[in-house]
Amino acid sequence: MASFDWSSLPAGQAAGIDAVPEMVDHALLVLADVLEEKYLACEFSLDTGPLIDENIEASVNALLPGRCRVARMAPAPPWRPLVREALPAMFLPSGQPGVWDQGTAPRFLAESLADWAVALLSRLWPEDADCWTLTVEIRDPYAPSYFDVVIEYQERVWLLHLGVTD
Repeated sequence: MASFDWSSLPAGQAAGIDAVPEMVDHALLVLADVLEEKYLACEFSLDTGPLIDENIEASVNALLPGRCRVARMAPAPPWRPLVREALPAMFLPSGQPGVWDQGTAPRFLAESLADWAVALLSRLWPEDADCWTLTVEIRDPYAPSYFDVVIEYQERVWLLHLGVTD
């Protein structure tokens, strides 16, 4: 199939900016459902909060679960290719050989949902927004395997959590 510009969909273009985070969460929820396996489940989410006293780390800590803290934040390249590389590739189920190969219907669906989520995220931040990958010090339940991205844009901090739980 030829590539498609997901940002051209009227649903994404017409949505008010306040509705976009919820649309992203819906796309991520469906993608997580598609990628679920018998003993593994994806948990994808987007959270945001204000930039606290010009301190990114404090702002991210406010978004994390109770006893989880920032262990490390590493500056990252532009967020869009980083997120698109992770979704869905890092989370493809391994329990059904061949089902998730390139060109299969399930892979096409997962890739399309990832493209839609990224197109929606593009409404929230420009590609050159400040971006970091996040390592979390875990003291509360948190995804045992995860890829977290932090974006700071217009005095807001965003946490895109992409994880797998068992």
